[in-house]
Amino acid sequence: MTQVRINGSAQQPVPTAQLHRLSPERLRTIVESAHLNFLIGAGTSSPYFSALGNIEDALTQVADSQASEAAKALVSASIQAYFYEQVLAPNTKILERDASAESVLRSYERFVRTLNRLLLRRRSTLLSKQANIFTTNVDMLFEVAMEEIGIDYSDGFSGKIRPKFDLGDFSTLRFRTGSRYEHRFEVPVFNLVKIHGSAAWLQHERENRKADIYFDHALTLVTQVGGKLQAAKPYLLSVLIDSQTKDIGPTIRPIEELIAEADDWLKNPFACVAKDEALTAVEAFSAQYRRLGIVNPDKRKFATTVLNETYYELIRRLANELEKENSVLFVHGFSFRDEHLRDIVLRAARTNPTLQVIVFCYSRGGLQSYERLLPDADVKNGNIEFVAPAEPSEGEKERKISLDVLESDYFAPIVPDKISDPDQHIEIDIHTSLTEKSGD
Repeated sequence: MTQVRINGSAQQPVPTAQLHRLSPERLRTIVESAHLNFLIGAGTSSPYFSALGNIEDALTQVADSQASEAAKALVSASIQAYFYEQVLAPNTKILERDASAESVLRSYERFVRTLNRLLLRRRSTLLSKQANIFTTNVDMLFEVAMEEIGIDYSDGFSGKIRPKFDLGDFSTLRFRTGSRYEHRFEVPVFNLVKIHGSAAWLQHERENRKADIYFDHALTLVTQVGGKLQAAKPYLLSVLIDSQTKDIGPTIRPIEELIAEADDWLKNPFACVAKDEALTAVEAFSAQYRRLGIVNPDKRKFATTVLNETYYELIRRLANELEKENSVLFVHGFSFRDEHLRDIVLRAARTNPTLQVIVFCYSRGGLQSYERLLPDADVKNGNIEFVAPAEPSEGEKERKISLDVLESDYFAPIVPDKISDPDQHIEIDIHTSLTEKSGD
């Protein structure tokens, strides 16, 4: 283990093998001199939310199927119901700070508090005190965590009574002035860019068929979708092969099998009595579900994104930030199986030699997957690197790079909790003459 000292203060120990290509000194230099970007995926929230497994492939296969529209609608609704229950519905507990969400919320709070301290104390006067957090997650963990500890962030919404999405919000710098003196200082701000939307986003279609997006503070739409789901649930298909661990994620049954099951039910003459009621309930759930401001997890999402100006602009914003000179992209919990985002990162790495992409692998086993999806042959600048856990000693468990480890082992050591004592002390003695008392 390597002991790190900053200004004479001992910091958290950092595993040497784990940082063989990313020393604390180098990480500190990068943070001090680069435009900061983070790409956060589902793996970061995996302690609380289930992994998506093969849901993306399943929904894509349903969309491409030649089956009847009724059968496809039933299968899609069944898969979306699972996605709703696993990814969307738990956000109500996050807002309530339910005991089940406390652990993951504290992890997020520690992470953003460390990043805020890092931005606040960065010495560069050429760079703004901003960091971009791009995430494909639709959960509310970042928002709740940052508001809980009072950190400034921009989420793209402007207005108080009915916040409306406005991309210009991401370009705002924030300054504060001292109450007694005119000293003006920049406040660290996080741009929270939710590429696939959010559980709190509500789409409202206008007459010209363009949709405005509003922020749904209380997740009322999520609750309404849940109500429609309860009415439709008796008619939906069981989509999982079996129950699996959160690390593995769900495995959706073969789509051909689900389509055949849906067709059999729709063609069953004994189901005629309930068929209309079932299809009405399923369509009511699907219609309400479509109002959610999220990009569904399927491989056609980019086509949908292009049609929707908001989602397209968010993806373009990521591309623009990676094209800036001397930028860094820290990746955590994102598998790069999303081919559209993967292409954006690879293209930026090829065309911008000053860009650094640093991918934190959750486990040593995941390293090969990353190296396969982001091959060196495609990037000749050598500006993509992977940080994997150290090989554990005999009898010890692998220290996987969770969000807690990312904060404690990597970013916390390069910024002290408190400003340490100065290296030099200057003592000044001030002598004043006593004035004569009045009347003496």
